[in-house]
Parts: sequence; C-alpha cells; structure tokens
Amino acid sequence: MVKKILLAGLFLFTTLSAWTVDWFAFGGSFGTSAIVNTDKSIRQYTENFHRIVLEFDITTEFTLHPAIRLSFGSILLTDFRFKNDNHFNSLDYNFYTGVRVYPGLAGLRLGVDYNLGRRTDFIQIDSLQDTRSTRWGNGFRFLLEYDFRAGKMGLLPIIGGGWRHVPRGGSSDHIFSVYFKLLYR
Repeated sequence: MVKKILLAGLFLFTTLSAWTVDWFAFGGSFGTSAIVNTDKSIRQYTENFHRIVLEFDITTEFTLHPAIRLSFGSILLTDFRFKNDNHFNSLDYNFYTGVRVYPGLAGLRLGVDYNLGRRTDFIQIDSLQDTRSTRWGNGFRFLLEYDFRAGKMGLLPIIGGGWRHVPRGGSSDHIFSVYFKLLYR
C-alpha cells in the first residue's frame, strides 16, 4: 500500500512538473491566528481554557498580468479550547476569491479576498453538550505577504499575515493570521 501511495505521489509530482506554466499556480498554507470573538457566551464559557489555533488554506492562482493574480481557495480554521474534561472546539470554514498584486517592491504582495463562510462549535462543558452552527455569512480578508522567489517558476515560499472579518448573523469574529505558504508555479 505504501509503495502505491509513493508511486502515485511521484507520478503526480512528475506530471505537475512537466505541466509548469506561467499563468497557473496552486498551493497551501499553514499558520496560526488570534481570534477576537464578538459572541460573549464563547468568552464566558472558555475564559481559563488552554487553546490551540491552527489555520489551513488551499489556493489556486491565475496570472492576469505579471503583477496581478486572481486567487480562489478555501480556509479551515481550527480553534481547540480545553480544560480537564471540558472542551469548546470550533471549525471556521470559508471559501474565497480575490486578487493578489505585486506593487513592484521586491516580493511584496498585497491581497484582498471576498469570503463566504460559517463556523461550527462543538461544546462539552460540564452539563452543557451542544453543537451549534452560525448562519453562512460573507465578508473580506486583507493580506500582506512576501514572496521570496517573486517572478520565478517552481516552488515559491511565501510568508504572510492577514485580517479577516466575516459577519454571520449574530456572530462576527475578527481573525488576525500569520502563515507560511508554498505555491507551485
């Protein structure tokens, strides 16, 4: 089974390497976030909890001009809060489309995205056991990134940060992220 997975991975890498083009890039990022919840009940339940926040992003970019790229992707933010046998875990999932612009300052990239997203909370605190989902909402994400190999082909390492605000009915979180992204172009 392991040999089949390795062969499939090698085949995929070889195929994508042969298909390298200037106008298409794909990749993903991994990072962490600081979340400012406007829902007071979340803060009330989890005031002294331990916390692990991870953010994952899968993206596809199309080059419209050497300095302008159109981006599509999805974000998954995991917010695990726990203490003893109690937990308050959240999954925040978003889909986005946006623009990335290289303003001509080395590898600096600026970005703005339109987001459509939702959050689901899994709660087990003392006698309260519940699963809650917000309504779908839409908002924006603003990014500041640095592409270490701007204008080149192959694997592109990027570091970045951003602010995302997606109101969802009665819930409206502010999410500040830092991440490491790898694009393949």
